[in-house]
Amino acid sequence: MGEGTKVCVEITLMAADAGLIKCDRDIVAIAGTGRGADTALRIFPANSATFFDLKIREIIAKPHDFQRKKT
Repeated sequence: MGEGTKVCVEITLMAADAGLIKCDRDIVAIAGTGRGADTALRIFPANSATFFDLKIREIIAKPHDFQRKKT
């Protein structure tokens, strides 16, 4: 799935743990690399203690090619 997917899940867990987002509705998490944001997911959030309640509902955007060629 790529590192952006992992980061989207991590930032969702951290935001839920900090009380910055509610865990009763979907959110959109956006992540990427030093080259820019390239992954967007619609996620039903959860706290770290209830990690398995977190659901990735939709993949909105993801990198097409993980091995980008320099041109």
